[in-house]
Amino acid sequence: MKMSDGKFVMIAIAGTIAAFAILLVVVSGGGVRHVQIFLPEKTENTLAFREVDGKTALVGIKGIAQVNPTMIMRTGDYALELTVINEDDRPHMLYIDGVGVSTKVLRPGETDVISFQSPGEAVYNYYDYMDDSREPLGQIRAVKVTAFD
Repeated sequence: MKMSDGKFVMIAIAGTIAAFAILLVVVSGGGVRHVQIFLPEKTENTLAFREVDGKTALVGIKGIAQVNPTMIMRTGDYALELTVINEDDRPHMLYIDGVGVSTKVLRPGETDVISFQSPGEAVYNYYDYMDDSREPLGQIRAVKVTAFD
């Protein structure tokens, strides 16, 4: 059986279109991505150690604007990122109980960034580790968020 040149060209064109369509489906479906296309989710807050009414306090500057705020975060792969600035005249160190996360010792004017995730629902107290009273300054609440149907 001999194929004419016209039929051969039509089959070649149809094959090329089919191959292009398959390639388009694979690429658009993520079959060739070498990097994650979604950024990890996180909440960013900036807090500063200051003296308020004669006591050490953590004051929210960005993300939450309260004194010794109760911060809320999601559980799972969701991170809470805290930028901590020492605006006081003595050293401080933020310590989060239950996850074992802390800043370095912050001398006046220094800044540190810490980040953590909570595997499940929990309440974490945070402290100034350099304060002898070891009284909690505030809390971080990790809550599970689910889709509403």
